[in-house]
Amino acid sequence: MARVYKALVGWRAEDTMNCTKRVLRHCHDRPGSPAICTVDSGCASFDDIKVLANGAQSLASSEGLTTGDVVLVLSPPDPLLYATILGFLGRGIVVLFVEPWLPVQEIEHVLQRVQPKAFVGSRLAQLWALRIKAARKIPRWIHIGSLKHHAGQGDFDCVDLDPTSPATITFSSGTTGAPKGIVRSHSCMSAIHDGLSDPQRFDHFEKPDLCLFPNMALLHLGTGRGSLLVPKKWSTRALSHLSQRADTLKTASLTAGPAFLKQLLQFTDVHGGFGDLKSITIGGAQTDCWIFEQGFDQWADARWIHLYGGSEVEPVACVDARESVSKSRQRELFQALFIGGPVPIVEARTEADGLRVSGANVAKQLGATDENTPMDLTKKHWHNMGDRILADDEGWWYTGRVAQPQDEFNLEQRIYSLLGTSACFVSRVSNDRLVLFGEDINRRVSAVDHFASVFPEVEGLEDVSIVRDRRHRARIDRKGTLAQTSFGRN
Repeated sequence: MARVYKALVGWRAEDTMNCTKRVLRHCHDRPGSPAICTVDSGCASFDDIKVLANGAQSLASSEGLTTGDVVLVLSPPDPLLYATILGFLGRGIVVLFVEPWLPVQEIEHVLQRVQPKAFVGSRLAQLWALRIKAARKIPRWIHIGSLKHHAGQGDFDCVDLDPTSPATITFSSGTTGAPKGIVRSHSCMSAIHDGLSDPQRFDHFEKPDLCLFPNMALLHLGTGRGSLLVPKKWSTRALSHLSQRADTLKTASLTAGPAFLKQLLQFTDVHGGFGDLKSITIGGAQTDCWIFEQGFDQWADARWIHLYGGSEVEPVACVDARESVSKSRQRELFQALFIGGPVPIVEARTEADGLRVSGANVAKQLGATDENTPMDLTKKHWHNMGDRILADDEGWWYTGRVAQPQDEFNLEQRIYSLLGTSACFVSRVSNDRLVLFGEDINRRVSAVDHFASVFPEVEGLEDVSIVRDRRHRARIDRKGTLAQTSFGRN
C-alpha cells in the first residue's frame, strides 16, 4: 500500500504543497498561544506542539519511516497525539485512523488492506491491539510517549508533496454501519482550512475553541485556532472542571453536536458557567428545535451557526441557527431541518438518489480511481452524501437519508411533533408491519388520545432503550436499537 502512495505521477515540481505549512506559520506567528488544551493534561502552546512534532519526526527517522509510508495512530486526544499527527504529515507520512469500537473482523480487514508500516499508540491502545492478529503483524510498534525523548531535535520539516498525496485515511463505521476508508489529501485538508476560515460564515477568536470533535481540533490548528477538548465523559464533575478551564482560557466559542449542547444546557441551568460563549456552531442536520431555543435563551448574545457536513466533506452548508429554527417552526417541524445552502467552495446538485457535492474539500474513498469515481465531463469528482435535500425558494431542507423511505421520514417528523420527543423511530418488521420503537413509547402514546386516528399506519408499539451512534451521540443507531428487540434477534 505504501508503494502506491509513493508513485506520484503526472505532477510538476512547482505544483507542490504540504498542509502542515499552515500550522507551522501559526507556530511562528503566535508561538505562546494555546494550541491543544485538555482538562487532564493542561495546555500546550503552538510552540510546544512544534517542539513535540519535531520529536515525532526525529522518531520517524530513527524508525525508518519516510514519505508515503502509512502509520496507524491511536491515542487519546491530547498534545502528544496532535503533535505526532502534524510531525508525520509534515514528512509526508500517511496517518491511518481506525475507530477502536469497530468489530474485530472489520479492523482485521482494514489493516490487511492498508498494511501500515508502523503502529504508534498509547499503552492502552497497544493492549487493545494485542487481540487483533493483523495489528500484531505490523512491523513496528512505537509507544507515543517515546517522541518526548526526541523532542527539540532539528527543525520542523515540511516536505514538498504532490497536492493529491494522501494526508490521512480514516476508517469509521459510517452512517449505515458499513466501514469505509476516507482519504483526505494535503490539498483537501488545506481546502477545509480555507472553508472554515471564511469570515462571512464562521467567527474566529484568539482564545481556544471549546471543541467536542477531535478531528475538528486538528482542523482548527490549520486555521490558527487552539482547542479546549471536551472530555468523553460528560458527568457533572467533568463539566465542572471543563467550566473552570474554559473560564481561565476565556473560551468564547463552542463547536459541538446537539447531544453535548443538550447536556451543557442541563449543566448550566443548575451550576452556571460557560458564560463567555459568543459563537456556537452545532453540527448535524437533525437538531430538535427546542434544544436550539433553550440555547438561544441561555446565550442570547451569541452567534449561532447550524452546520451541515459529513465525513467526506466538511463543510457543505451552513446557516444562522435562529433562521433555521424559525423557518422549521413555520412549517411545524419538530427538528431544525433548514440547512441554508452550500458554502462557496462547494458545488452541489440535488438529485433523487442523494445530494451530490464537488469541491476541493471533498475527500475520496479508499481505492477510488478516476475509472470508478463518479465524475462529469469536466473531470470533477462528485460525492453522493446519501441525504435527500429539497431545494426551494428559501434554500435547502434536509429530508432524510436516501436509504429511508421518504414517507417514513415524514411520518417520524409528524410523530415527533405530536409526542414532543425525537427519541423514537418507525421500522417495518415481519409481515411488513410498521412499528414505532422508542423510550417509554407506550406511555407516551397512551397520553395522546387521538394518536391511533392520526397515525393509522402505525400497527405496533415497542418500548426499547434507544442506542446512540458512538461518534454522533444525538443520532439514533437504528440497527443497534433493534438488536435489543425480538425483531432484531430473529
